Amino acid sequence: MEILLAVATKLGELLVDATVKQARYLFCFNNIVKELKDKETNLKEAQDGINEKVEEERQKHCAVVVEKDVEKWLADVVEEMADVRNLKAKIDEKKSCFNGWCPNWGFRYWMGRKASKETRKLSDLQDRGKFNTITEALKKGSTKMVGLHGLGGVGKTTLAKFVGNQLRQQKIFDEVGIATVSQDPNIINVQSELAKSLGWVLDEVEEQERADRLRLMFSESKSSKILVILDDVWNELELETIGIPIGDRGNRCKILLTTRIQPVCDSMGCDTRIQLGVLKREEGLALLRKHAGIDVADSTLIDVSKRVAGECKGLPLAIKAVGSALRGKGFGEWKVALHKLKNAKLNTIEGIGKDDQDVYHCLKFSYDYLNGEDSRSCFLLCSLFPEDYEIYLEDLVGYAMALDWYQAESIEEARSLVSGTIKELKASSLLLDTGYDRYVKMHDIVRDVALWIGSVGKKYFTSKVGIGLAERAVEEGLEQYKGISMVGNKKEELPNGLAFSNLHILRLHNTEYDYKLEVPEHFFKEMPALKVVTIIVLQLIRCEVSDPSFLGKLKRLQIIYLEKSPIEIPDELGDELSRLKLLYIDTGSISPITINKFPQLEEFYGLIKNWAVEEMSSEESYA
Repeated sequence: MEILLAVATKLGELLVDATVKQARYLFCFNNIVKELKDKETNLKEAQDGINEKVEEERQKHCAVVVEKDVEKWLADVVEEMADVRNLKAKIDEKKSCFNGWCPNWGFRYWMGRKASKETRKLSDLQDRGKFNTITEALKKGSTKMVGLHGLGGVGKTTLAKFVGNQLRQQKIFDEVGIATVSQDPNIINVQSELAKSLGWVLDEVEEQERADRLRLMFSESKSSKILVILDDVWNELELETIGIPIGDRGNRCKILLTTRIQPVCDSMGCDTRIQLGVLKREEGLALLRKHAGIDVADSTLIDVSKRVAGECKGLPLAIKAVGSALRGKGFGEWKVALHKLKNAKLNTIEGIGKDDQDVYHCLKFSYDYLNGEDSRSCFLLCSLFPEDYEIYLEDLVGYAMALDWYQAESIEEARSLVSGTIKELKASSLLLDTGYDRYVKMHDIVRDVALWIGSVGKKYFTSKVGIGLAERAVEEGLEQYKGISMVGNKKEELPNGLAFSNLHILRLHNTEYDYKLEVPEHFFKEMPALKVVTIIVLQLIRCEVSDPSFLGKLKRLQIIYLEKSPIEIPDELGDELSRLKLLYIDTGSISPITINKFPQLEEFYGLIKNWAVEEMSSEESYA
């Protein structure tokens, strides 16, 4: 009986959805026609833009061969525009016959249905137009580099990846590699990401050796044509330092870069520069409705959803976040949301550029709508990881357990609850998939917003090591923060004795391969509340602690991660860290006797020195 009831319920839902869709053609006829006309206007602008570029090329080179994709697109646009004109003529003719009175419901239904179909066609053609502009440039034999620029959150990365996938499928390029450069680029990370995306193994340690190896792999690759996508470029970048061949040696390699800053395209010597603008009004509205899960047939939300979309200023990142936050909400909550977004615009965020103000307010709105303080804390915590960093979910599980976010009784329970929070954050467009299980990442603007929220609330803070940190601690009241992340390299040193008396989380993140970040003997002296120490050294980087016995003074420690840090854990720590629940050491070691002394230890990952089976009871096991 339950199965029959479930089937009947599902069937009812489908019938209701179908009925609502059909009713829309009748009762939202005027809105449908307006959407059609708006989309027609936008496509006409795109058509004129492409035609102008073709004409410019003809004038420069006298004879120009237009790419087949572009030629077909222009022909399809002409044909579709003719269909739309005919449809509009029929609608206008019928309207004049009735003078707006006693509408012909059969006519409304069929014309509404036809208009909706034509609107979808126009939208598809417009998307193809954006795509063709970039692909046409990359297909030109003379083109070495194409620059795609636009506001943060406008969709540059998404479009660049889509172009790369399509060109690979069309066999225009044999391989497509991608790497994120970021505002403060780490060349070694860029090299690693690029090599990994191309399926190459890069074992060299030194930056120059890695660049030489990459150039060799480019030249010896069996692929005749390779597209390299460099995402989020902020300043002029020396491609030779990465290992990307250019000039005569780079005939088989072309570059597509994305940037917020148009002059970067000039300084990089881009042959073609393409601006990606914000969404048109109806495009933004359609995207908002999609993420909010509302049907245009819901007349109660038509007006308010338009106004909310308008507050997002055509930025896809902002629209997705706001739409996801309002999914399933009623008219009253939409009105409240509109009021909040409008009022937020009255307050200028200090230190944030004018172009980014709107997206900051929209993302803050989405943050406020998260379910509970634990979800908000998890979101803010993700900002402590470096920009464009792939965040391992197990790190978040350890933090959640130590900070007692969910009042979980075990790490396994915390793992399950964190997984649910991550799903919510991804559904809210606040976290992104990486393509790898158990890893997520933050869009750089979302991370900036999270850092801003965390700094306002005196919760979380990130900084480079050294650079006036001691002075800032006093001037900005950093001693009140609960979580701090410090990123260092061989040019900087950790300061001694910072007074972070309320600190619960500390991350020390060394970004250099061949250098050990030295932690001073008295560095932790003023941090009695510390609960989580994360000494993270990326890849082959090493951190060096002269005297690891200092950990014994941090009585509240529950989680310790020592990654690529060759530290021997002293035996006496087993007696001193009675609250320790998780210990991770991938290059250091610890004795089995010491492990036995941690009364609350639930999970251990690492190497046990002088291991002897007979020393351990049959009931003890380690991950």
